[in-house]
Amino acid sequence: MLNHNHSLIKLLLVLLLQTSLCASAAAITTKRTATELLSDNVDVEIAQYQAKGDYLILWIAPEFGFRQGQYDMASLLSSHQLEVWLADITESLFLPRGSSSMRELDGQYVAELIQRAHQKTGKKVILVSSFYGAIPVLRGARQWQRSSEKQKYLLGAVLFSPTLYTGVPSLGKDPEYLPIADATNIPLMIFQGQANGMRWQLMTLLQKLYLAGSPVYTSLMPGITSLFYPEERDAAVQQYFNILPQKIQHAIHLLEQSPAPAKPINIKNNAQTASKNIDIELKKYRGDIDAKPFSLLDTGNKRIDMKDFIGNVTVVNFWATWCPPCVEEIPSLNRLMDSIDHPKFKLISINYVESPETINAFMDTVKVNFPVLLDQDGSVSSAWKVIVFPSTYVIGMDGKIKYGVNAAIQWDNPKTIQTLKQLLGDNDEKADISAVTTLKTELEPTQAEISLP
Repeated sequence: MLNHNHSLIKLLLVLLLQTSLCASAAAITTKRTATELLSDNVDVEIAQYQAKGDYLILWIAPEFGFRQGQYDMASLLSSHQLEVWLADITESLFLPRGSSSMRELDGQYVAELIQRAHQKTGKKVILVSSFYGAIPVLRGARQWQRSSEKQKYLLGAVLFSPTLYTGVPSLGKDPEYLPIADATNIPLMIFQGQANGMRWQLMTLLQKLYLAGSPVYTSLMPGITSLFYPEERDAAVQQYFNILPQKIQHAIHLLEQSPAPAKPINIKNNAQTASKNIDIELKKYRGDIDAKPFSLLDTGNKRIDMKDFIGNVTVVNFWATWCPPCVEEIPSLNRLMDSIDHPKFKLISINYVESPETINAFMDTVKVNFPVLLDQDGSVSSAWKVIVFPSTYVIGMDGKIKYGVNAAIQWDNPKTIQTLKQLLGDNDEKADISAVTTLKTELEPTQAEISLP
């Protein structure tokens, strides 16, 4: 009797294991690759994750292409009966990676892919992208509206931390938006990273979309800078990653229930020029020269107040550990401290929305010779109008901002040292300030020069 019961238990365990394996196999979806020939004989390779549901997500690659996170999410979504097509138009056109290529795309190929996706599957289509990928997505939706006014199979778009800027603004200035931001009226769902610097510009974008007539819904992603880019997802990203399929399903329901626009909006100014305001050396500051007050704890739990620096020349550097250019300029900031050995010269940094544990772990491997303050909710960075990282301000003894730079530079170069010494009243060395204050790059910034959070 005992042996019989033992055999029965073993059989049940085997059956349970087989059932579990079958369930796991059902949840794993296979990717197939197809090619769509579009106008101008452009071949676009599509990574397809098929599903039996009524909806198809057309995911357009953002400025730096697809990462593993997008493919993993596509697989998850297809297991929730949402078919996903991933298309990298930039790669198909052999365009360089970056925001400038996103601005060049006029939306023609996205509009064609919307039509193809519906024609081949009969499903309703939802556009998806992130960051600067929102530009071709919204342009494509508008072009589709112009050619398919009586058809309603495009439900809208889901955008992750969309960026619709003409370019990186000068330090301390608000960004300018591309005309498509004022000419979009399709239903939208925006998932905004709470720890993303673009969060502070969200209300401006929402106002533009609202005035254009777009039914737009928003959801903050807590503790997240970028959902799909990290090679290793931290706890906050993984937790949100796991629940995102259900959130997207709910978003699709909202988009489908929203009133479809009768026709596209006439675009006022379709110029696709990009502002080129990335600095390569210190520039004379053109924004509000009054340094915004702050009172923050540093990594040693000591409170540091902005008013403590009145009467000093102070360099205030905004940065984050995930920002490669920020990390690259730290050694030159350390050398700057050694080069200007003056009691009235101060250098502090303000970390953007990272935990003390993360920063201290970073500082165990990277030497930082200056105080690191914690802007844990991002409010100080917002008040100082920080758009990209690193962003650095130079404050004179009167508490007014004199110079700034919205990119990583070599801080211990002779011109910069001379400029800072002049602010300190050291007249022994003369600097050609005009050359320093007017110099800016004529080229599009590389990924190594700035980081968009």
